[in-house]
Amino acid sequence: MFKILRIVFCLLSVACTAVTIFIFISFGLWGLLPLGGALAFAALMFICKNAQESKERKLNPPAPEGDFITGKVKKENTDEK
Repeated sequence: MFKILRIVFCLLSVACTAVTIFIFISFGLWGLLPLGGALAFAALMFICKNAQESKERKLNPPAPEGDFITGKVKKENTDEK
């Protein structure tokens, strides 16, 4: 769902940006309205992106990694004897 929303918001943002140029040329400062719409749709696109990534991270968490303090991560399912 979030992926579809990201695509839709991206397309709307690009469309508003394209219209902004012509409105600035024809009507002056009225071009700020579609520019604001483009910024709003871009913000919604990034919000959906963050929501999608957090949902995917909950469903499939990344593998644990060790560092210089804790050392290597111990493998839980080893078949070595």
